[in-house]
Amino acid sequence: MSAGLKLKDQVYEKILDEITEGKYQQNDIITERELIEKYGVSKSPVREALIELCKEDVLESRPRMGYQIRPISIKEISDIVELRIILETAALKKTFQHLEPEHIELLEKNLDEASRIHSEKNITKHWKCNISFHLLLCSFCGNSKIYSEVERALQFSFRGAIQYFSLSWNRSHSTEAQRHHKLILAMEERNLEKSLEILVEDIEDLKHELMAEINS
Repeated sequence: MSAGLKLKDQVYEKILDEITEGKYQQNDIITERELIEKYGVSKSPVREALIELCKEDVLESRPRMGYQIRPISIKEISDIVELRIILETAALKKTFQHLEPEHIELLEKNLDEASRIHSEKNITKHWKCNISFHLLLCSFCGNSKIYSEVERALQFSFRGAIQYFSLSWNRSHSTEAQRHHKLILAMEERNLEKSLEILVEDIEDLKHELMAEINS
């Protein structure tokens, strides 16, 4: 466990990371004893972390059994896509009020680093790169509350992608960040309308891919 965070918060982050990255499947049961042994901590921080995850609808308490990984519904994914569009387009509009060449350079550097892992077609690495790009873009607006909510929404989207696409991703999904490249070009042109259009399309990809997966 790393220093700096309370033990409960460290346990919370480790459990959430493992759920997000698909190390547990939907409806899996995890127990306090299992986590105590796994992380080498006492019962109290584990229980506190599990209670917090239940409050956030990541887990559901199952008396005498443990804590069940709560599946993410299609409606929830649709709702989170809608929320991301509202938040991220608002952030981009705010960013355009003081858009600088340095912002473009940072996005290009981020995209260059991400391009190195696209050929691996790994859903976890793909989503971590995607989250990194969107959070960097959002950070330019200078609003910490928007950033925090976008970060939570992206993590939720990541969990949804793992749940629905972990088996089919390698054979059917493109991991090339083509829209990210197009977005950067539109921003270089100082074309807000085009930038917003590309950003919305990029965010909506998750919902479109989900519907295609269900109908396949």
